[in-house]
Amino acid sequence: MINEVTEVKNYLDGRCVNKKNLYRICCLLAKWHKEQGLSHAEIRAAIFAWAKSYRIYIKYNLNSIIYRAMEDKSGLRDDITVRVSSGDIAEINSRFDSRGTKLTALAMLCYAKAYADGEKSFDIPVASLSAWVNIDKGNLSGRHIRELLDFGYISKALPPENGYVWNSGGDKSRYRMCAEVQNIGEYELRDNNIQELYAEAFG
Repeated sequence: MINEVTEVKNYLDGRCVNKKNLYRICCLLAKWHKEQGLSHAEIRAAIFAWAKSYRIYIKYNLNSIIYRAMEDKSGLRDDITVRVSSGDIAEINSRFDSRGTKLTALAMLCYAKAYADGEKSFDIPVASLSAWVNIDKGNLSGRHIRELLDFGYISKALPPENGYVWNSGGDKSRYRMCAEVQNIGEYELRDNNIQELYAEAFG
């Protein structure tokens, strides 16, 4: 979810495909194929061929997604280094006990280190976060994110005036990190593998 190129390559190989996250997946695939120089029709054919090979039903208006990808001037994000410190881990441990909440806190911290603005605020699609941490979306929102809010690790933030995350499927939420956000530390997120980072950092 941090490195979008790695994320897309996994999807192309049929790995990490969560059907509840399919809107974002289609958006990223459309951008990927656009960057390979494919036309509108070729992108549509390529995505449907991919879906057929993995027996995936696309319920969205794919042409609309392709139009948005073609209009999006930003490229897929790559080569982003995210580091986590022992101080970051101690801060999470001081606030939370359950693995699921700690994992959610770690994922949000990594995302904030990569994409938060100067106010430490960031937009994140809940379905994509759910797929990344492998926690059911309802459980993630109703329990783990709520716990992060209640115990002051994050707070809700107002959306930017022109803010719409077009590859989120409309389920984005905006939060502000209350904890420190410095991209330093002895642990590194590699290939978006948040579970591996969690195991390494929390032991």
